[in-house]
Amino acid sequence: MADNYRALAPSSQSTDHSSSSGKASGAFDTPLTSSGANSGGAESNSGDGGQRRRKQPGNVTVMACTECRKARAKVRKLNGGYACGPDFPVVSHTAVFLTFYLQCDGQRPASCSRCNSRKLRCLYEPHTKTHKDDLLREIESMRQEHAGLQDEHSELKETNRDLEQLQHNQSVILDILTNNGHVEEVIRRLREGESRESIALWLQGRPELRQFIASISESDRHLIAVVGRVESLFEVSKPSASPIGSHRWTRVTQSDTLIRHLFELYFTWVHPVHMLFPEVNFLESYRNGDEKYCSSALVNAICGMACHLLDSPVPGVTSRDVQDRMNLRNGFMDEARNLLTPGPRFPMTSIQAFAVMFTADLSAGKARSAAGYLRCAADHIRAPSESTDEAEATLQLSQWGIHTLNTAWSGITYQKPFNPVSPRTEVFINVALDQDSAPEQWRYYRQPGDDTNNPKRQSFAILTACQSAKLFRIVHDTINVYCGARGKVTATAVIGCFKRFIDWKANLPEEIARTDEESQPLPHVLALHIQYSVAIIQLLAPLAACGYFHEEDDQHIRNTLTNHARTGLNLVAHGNRLYSSRYGMPITAFCILHMGDALIQYSSDHSLGHNVLAFCLDVLQQNRAGFPFCGPLQQLFRQNAKARGIVPDQDVEARLGPNNRYGVDDILDACTRLEYSQPVDQIKRYIDRNIGANWTEEWNKQMDQQRPRRQSTADRSMQITSLLNTD
Repeated sequence: MADNYRALAPSSQSTDHSSSSGKASGAFDTPLTSSGANSGGAESNSGDGGQRRRKQPGNVTVMACTECRKARAKVRKLNGGYACGPDFPVVSHTAVFLTFYLQCDGQRPASCSRCNSRKLRCLYEPHTKTHKDDLLREIESMRQEHAGLQDEHSELKETNRDLEQLQHNQSVILDILTNNGHVEEVIRRLREGESRESIALWLQGRPELRQFIASISESDRHLIAVVGRVESLFEVSKPSASPIGSHRWTRVTQSDTLIRHLFELYFTWVHPVHMLFPEVNFLESYRNGDEKYCSSALVNAICGMACHLLDSPVPGVTSRDVQDRMNLRNGFMDEARNLLTPGPRFPMTSIQAFAVMFTADLSAGKARSAAGYLRCAADHIRAPSESTDEAEATLQLSQWGIHTLNTAWSGITYQKPFNPVSPRTEVFINVALDQDSAPEQWRYYRQPGDDTNNPKRQSFAILTACQSAKLFRIVHDTINVYCGARGKVTATAVIGCFKRFIDWKANLPEEIARTDEESQPLPHVLALHIQYSVAIIQLLAPLAACGYFHEEDDQHIRNTLTNHARTGLNLVAHGNRLYSSRYGMPITAFCILHMGDALIQYSSDHSLGHNVLAFCLDVLQQNRAGFPFCGPLQQLFRQNAKARGIVPDQDVEARLGPNNRYGVDDILDACTRLEYSQPVDQIKRYIDRNIGANWTEEWNKQMDQQRPRRQSTADRSMQITSLLNTD
């Protein structure tokens, strides 16, 4: 039966071509890939004379016309979806054969040969090819857009539920008010643009409303539950009620939850350390919508500063409200600046806003602009237009708070304070201290929910602010001593300031005098004692570096200086264990550097250097999470330690991460100077060269006591070791 068929001899050209091209012997050879394809349509001369001759294609174009492309698509479908060629599987030999005859020669402007022979309309579409990377980018963009739409949908659903609940509750409350005779007041407040939430909060304190609710029959008692839910929602029953109606004070966010969270952060960590206005009066004005003790500029400044303490995500706050901490912070600060109109006089709330903006810009590493805000606050603080006891108390609280902040910054940057308070002015005459009035409460707060879960403690914040004002009055006099305002620096002047510091510490009220482990001191109390230690260091450091003292007196000064530095760093470690250094204030960060420098430079135990360096860098690293200015300070501190032969260990370097290099502008924006350390070389020229000769006599005369016993090296090592054990 095999004799009925004629055998087809293989083409020698195909064999040669296959071998020369490196293909496998069994590869499929099409007219487009055979050697005959290059002959321009000539017939093959090889092989058996009886072999059927194949028709060779003419010119083949890269871009086929529309009709030819459609025809080839049909052939491809016939081949099971595969293209016809040597690199693709053969499903249909018919498709392979047809592919040979469906080549487009791309003739223009007339039609191609195939379309011309079939009388078809020959059109050429522009050739576009989308790169794979472009497709991937488009897919990723669509995926992100889809995720964003899902988040927006969830936020809208959440907002809709809140609006429905609020509308129901507020409608019921307004019905109660209408029946109880408050129609005119409610209408007046609505016409003034006050929100329903604010009106409900105002009515919460009306005793007649409570009496009216108590008289409701049992069938209508569900109204009491409605009012209770509203009170619970806004926490209106608490003295530190969560403020509502934030849209009346800021345009940055409409989230009352976020504003409440920022307020809690500020009044937990910032306000007790830098008390620039009365908290109770501010919150009352905020809730009532009046501008007696509150303003939009002050609200935005407070929120801007609190953003440095913000950790995201915040429970109960949508991602749209907290997308980026620094962008949110900049939004609040920009609005605060826009609301402060330049002029010869400012209202008290604007002056307070300037002081808060100083702390915010200093925290952000913008010390040069921050100094301008502090100068404005100090220059424009003045007596109020009304002479009530409440207004006088607010003035004194703000006046001393700004003076304390101004003096602290001047002490760090080594310049004379501008517009200081008169030395004859008594501190806090009309301000009710925590011991005499209803005590303010403090609780550990970081995230929403901490304000209800953590226990309260008496804060003694006003008492701490009063003692801080007294301390920095002495610091102000110390600055004047070294700035040459009173002639040469003598033993009488320095020992006189030292004695005033010692007396201040001895006369501290019992409530804030203890800092041991058992007493669990609050952060602002620890900050006060740390500032006291740094004040002693800044008083004695120029004497330790001047070289005008006998060996014994010089060693006595160095011991006193390093003892206070150790005490201060122990307090920093204590606060880190109790509360974390993440929430420390900028002034405290500068204090840490001064105490670390004092121990590294003046301690007789040189083995402490590496431990002190590691501890201070670790604390600043924690603080740096919310306060960018700590980065340049770390660099300066490492440079000072390196100059004395001390470099961080490898494990410290690993904890710190990449070592960023900061330029001149970064350092100036951190501390307005190219170094934070005390300029002892400049101060030296103001020191009397005979100060050492009169030192012992003046010391015995003023201090009226024996010198303290020197600590042994073992005692000092034990103290610094306990300082570093912060786990």
